[in-house]
Amino acid sequence: MKYESRKFIDLIQRATSKWANWDPPKNIAVGDYGTIINETGEFDWEGNIYSPHVQEQLKLSKYKLNINLADPELRPNEQETGNNHFIVKSWGVATKEINASADVAVLGVVNVALKLDLQFDGNKPGAVLVMHKPRYSSLPHDERLTRLLKSMPGVLKGKYIVTEVISCAAYMMHLSDQKEEKFSVTLEAVGPVTPGINTGGTASFTWSSEAAYGLSRKGCDLGVKYMPLYRLKIPRPKFWEWPSSHRGDEKINDVINRREDVDPPWGPLDNEGEEHEFYDAVRYRCFY
Repeated sequence: MKYESRKFIDLIQRATSKWANWDPPKNIAVGDYGTIINETGEFDWEGNIYSPHVQEQLKLSKYKLNINLADPELRPNEQETGNNHFIVKSWGVATKEINASADVAVLGVVNVALKLDLQFDGNKPGAVLVMHKPRYSSLPHDERLTRLLKSMPGVLKGKYIVTEVISCAAYMMHLSDQKEEKFSVTLEAVGPVTPGINTGGTASFTWSSEAAYGLSRKGCDLGVKYMPLYRLKIPRPKFWEWPSSHRGDEKINDVINRREDVDPPWGPLDNEGEEHEFYDAVRYRCFY
């Protein structure tokens, strides 16, 4: 497969409307803006709305907005999901959780095991993404942020905005190789879980799997914050139109609805991750 990253990202995006980060240790933050690289499917970062640069641009804007991005109410919302695991799978992938336990070994130390049976039907490539201890970070629904975005069309128009990031303590991703395959994935985490109790060790994670085909990636380093999944939004064209005086102020819900999920910039992909020639031909006739 020529572009494994694009095929994996495409499969996950079609299953969740969210975008997979092919390199989860790479930082992707709420408020980032940029575009998607067509050949690889990866996010091409250009800036962040919380940066000092944007704060300076606000001061120079003709709209003279007095918005302090350090205001806690404007900062990204952080939230635990309450679930130990978040599993995403594309069509043609079956998962079965065969063991999930939390067995206390000694005071303040817990052994947590996740064991999954994965099955790929082999008719076409399949993708699966497993996250342990997922945590959400999202852009708050605040009218001041909406006005900030609307005041900077020269910077943000045509750009995708990261509105949500799902981070985790450990991840595993697998892209099948068009072969029927069954294998198991196991995550074990050992370490102190009770604050204030020193058991003489630190927490650690271990992944193990038995995949014979395809491409697998995994991470479980406690010194790294993994970011395997994120959501992209793009304002609709009319978003950039400020309301006329006779219309009055826009309702915040109406403004929020003017940002929609980003679709892949490529056409339907074949099993090798290439765009279908038929689709390219149709697109060529229609637009050129």
